Amino acid sequence: MIQVIIVNLVVEYYPNNMPVDTKLYRVLIASPGDVPQEREIIREEIARWNAIHTSDMKMILMPLGWETDATPDLEERGQAIINRQLVDICDLLIGVFWTRLGTPTPQAESGTVEEIERVHNEGKRCIVYFSDKEVSLSATDLKQYKRLQKYKDELNKKGLTDTYKTIEKFREKVSRHIAASVLRIAREDTERRAAQQEAKVTEQALRLQTPPVLTSPNFEISFETLTEAQTSVKKLLESRFGVPDMEEVKEKEIAKVQSVLSSPDLAALLSQQPTVETISAIAQILETATTPSIYAIATICKYGNDSSVDWLDIVGDWIERLSTRKVESGYQWANNIKIYPGLLLLYTVGISALRSTKTKFLREALERQIYSLDYDREFNLINKLDPRYVFSDRLGKLIEPGFEQRNTPVSDHLAPLIKSKLYPHEEEVQYLNWFDFFEFLLSLKSVHLEEYPYFGSFTWRWETNRFIIKSIQDAILQQGRYGSAILTIFNTEADLERTAQKYDTIASQSRSDFWRASPHKNVSKLIQLAKSGKRITSYRDLGNA
Repeated sequence: MIQVIIVNLVVEYYPNNMPVDTKLYRVLIASPGDVPQEREIIREEIARWNAIHTSDMKMILMPLGWETDATPDLEERGQAIINRQLVDICDLLIGVFWTRLGTPTPQAESGTVEEIERVHNEGKRCIVYFSDKEVSLSATDLKQYKRLQKYKDELNKKGLTDTYKTIEKFREKVSRHIAASVLRIAREDTERRAAQQEAKVTEQALRLQTPPVLTSPNFEISFETLTEAQTSVKKLLESRFGVPDMEEVKEKEIAKVQSVLSSPDLAALLSQQPTVETISAIAQILETATTPSIYAIATICKYGNDSSVDWLDIVGDWIERLSTRKVESGYQWANNIKIYPGLLLLYTVGISALRSTKTKFLREALERQIYSLDYDREFNLINKLDPRYVFSDRLGKLIEPGFEQRNTPVSDHLAPLIKSKLYPHEEEVQYLNWFDFFEFLLSLKSVHLEEYPYFGSFTWRWETNRFIIKSIQDAILQQGRYGSAILTIFNTEADLERTAQKYDTIASQSRSDFWRASPHKNVSKLIQLAKSGKRITSYRDLGNA
């Protein structure tokens, strides 16, 4: 998602130095060290765009480069620090190559390549140029040059790059491409605001707020905020009326969401052809309606007793009821998106239960069966809530503007959404470890239940790969809470091994491309290595093994 910061800017070329409220967009300049003139030209063209357009477009571009904007830090490897300080916060990347690819990193062919892949994987724009200026072979590192040509060929198979023969031509292209990219960013901002306004109007019409529930012991139960949910659940757990009172609250929350799903206002949006505005608005409406349930479920998974049949059934039934819908005539996408509240709750249970070591809540949800009246048969819950099914066809690309460039749009939308509601102050990397760990287990469990796995963002986030590798080995060695969680999900080590073999077969047949690493297909190998006493710490070590 575009990161926007409102700034009150005064610059010398504004008449009377009047302050102007602008939106700040960060432009990362990525290149090896052999194109210093091009890097300077990019900064000059950014400054020229600001001088001409900032006042009328209310936008300002800020150039970022490691040589001027990175802060010294010894906490981790150099490129990882640059990623954290500059790469992850940028909104647009401009990359330039001439004769060098750069120095390899543990994660990519070079630091510049790692930056491009990281930004592209986040769905942000990357403008990449290759210089066709004359090259002196005697003054050129031929190994670097061959690596660069190979990278250029790979990149051109997956997207569009550009070339230039002279510095003058480079300046012209950079100026034109910056202007075009900013216009597109501005359009997406407009679309996003329109979707938010559409959602706001519909939410007001639906009157999503509901009065607090008075329970048997006469204390107030409310799930409108996470703090209120935590207080309410703790009181219910201490009360002898806790289970029936929670059942009553659950019914009211489910009824509220179902009333939104059946409302004429939402039906009007569902009756249209899907667009960025309508899909984004519908997603926001359903997220708002489901938020109290998210708070309630997350709190139960944190404080509840996952050995209690009653509390297990409350969690499982809550998800099931919001994942069941009658198939109606009209657009298929409209039928599918109606079970989005169930998908939100499944991800809430997954992340909350794993983090709180209340894994039986997650196993109950994953193994739950849903009866479909339309088909007169039962389905696995995780089959019905497969993100590819909920947001089928083009819908995953329309959740919000700009997502058409992402590899895993549904995952990438859910990750920041759930973080903002449940873990807003947690460090991003630590949270994503848990998010991707859950998606990996969801993928693995799908195979266990004879379903085709959903390969989410865990397939390409390098940091999470290391986390997953450690967790699988911990399961075999019966160490740590991650290993314990995996064994709980799969009941026995033998079940895990059989599932791993089937999973590896499916993963090895799955398509991979340059921008997205292929799924893990060495889970069985990891298990064998762990059983033999060999610990693996990275995906590269696994490949070597």
